[in-house]
Amino acid sequence: MFTTLFQIAKNTFRESLREPIYLLILISALVLIFLYPVFTLFVFFGQEKLVIDSSMATMMVFGWGLAIMISSYAISREIDNGTALLLMSKPVQRPVFIIAKILGILAATTLFSFITGVASLLSLRVATDQFWIDNFFLYGNFVVIAIALTIAGAYNYVTRQSFCSAAILALTCLLPLMAVLGHFKQADGHHVGLAFRTIPALLLITLSIGSMGTLATALSTRFGLVPNLLLCAALFMLGLMSDYLIGRNAKEPWFRTPPAGEEQLWIDSYEFTPQELASIESWPEPRRVNETTPEGDFYLWTDTTESVGELPNLGDDPFSAWKDGFGWRHNLADLAAPPIRMAVYDAKKETWKYTWIGEAADQERVEGKNYTSYIFRRSGNPPRTPVGGTYRHPMPATGNYIASALYAAIPNWQLFWMADALSSRGDMADVNTKEPTVPGIYIVYGFAYALIMNVLLTLLAILLFWNRETGVQMTF
Repeated sequence: MFTTLFQIAKNTFRESLREPIYLLILISALVLIFLYPVFTLFVFFGQEKLVIDSSMATMMVFGWGLAIMISSYAISREIDNGTALLLMSKPVQRPVFIIAKILGILAATTLFSFITGVASLLSLRVATDQFWIDNFFLYGNFVVIAIALTIAGAYNYVTRQSFCSAAILALTCLLPLMAVLGHFKQADGHHVGLAFRTIPALLLITLSIGSMGTLATALSTRFGLVPNLLLCAALFMLGLMSDYLIGRNAKEPWFRTPPAGEEQLWIDSYEFTPQELASIESWPEPRRVNETTPEGDFYLWTDTTESVGELPNLGDDPFSAWKDGFGWRHNLADLAAPPIRMAVYDAKKETWKYTWIGEAADQERVEGKNYTSYIFRRSGNPPRTPVGGTYRHPMPATGNYIASALYAAIPNWQLFWMADALSSRGDMADVNTKEPTVPGIYIVYGFAYALIMNVLLTLLAILLFWNRETGVQMTF
């Protein structure tokens, strides 16, 4: 079985590289990526953002288009011309056939992502200054394309082998060599090098292209090229807007007291006035409660209603100065019961703020006076800003299960887009270099998300292909 799986996957990969559409899409993407530095002149220190955004967008869109094209050729065309029927007449099981096809397509899309990813690094290397670009590499990149096509033409003339696959393999070898030269060669008297911090973001784009290839393969078992292209385009647009269209209505419950668990704890609050009896217009953005690292305010919890007096001043480093006592605990897991009171220490002002939470807060609330409602949630990722709630019932709307199911079922392509993070100077900046980067844990989560998505889409492809007739023309 594994030999059959490998052979079908290898043949699918080779046939994909031989398709003229593969080379056409690849060359078009490379030309666009290499031209972006020209458009960055006189953009007032925005050349890096323009090149990153444009290169990654080109890599993603062209990669998705390529994935749809080669998956349709690999599946629907073989069903139409009888190749699939010939394979099914041999001891080749349908799941093995479809899994092998997916693996071959994933290999082809990964190669495309590798070539365009290297080209993106080279393009960013060219845009070294807002008033000057490195012409050596600007023109050298196009020379590499010309050399690769020349080598492919000579190879095709001598051996009568595929021109397209030869050109693609030549680019696979030549562009990395150009990247090595670009990393070590000085520019305008100083060393510039390649922006390796963009590689994690390019890897996420690669994962999204592979996922689109698996999705297109599943749909191509039942649809031809044009319907497949339209369906994938619709799912692409819906996935890009899923956070806005569906995600905001998905169930994301908040609680009046901190829930148990090991995930990150988040807190949000809203200050009511006595006249504010209608629905809350907008909550502030949720804040992270740090129990292990000294970032932000310092939180303490207690599960008793007894008066414990004022807590001591902890100076400007409460994380080091505090020792559990006075009935208060820093770690929620150390409490014997759910917390009913919270103390927050402001290290800048060196002052404490005491707050009742949950039902205890309702008992302490005095009608006709301002009232601050606190809500909590545990989540590995930053939660959405809460929506809804009133003075009488200060709990936000939690969404519904139907929206949650749709939000989980539709691929969220926005999770793979990190161009904005690479262009910012906020929380994703590296501690040492101060350059924006993508955290390694996000790459792990992205890989896990893509893996789960590909497994589920592969099962869908097997299900759709299970009873598919392989010897008739498609009528869609």
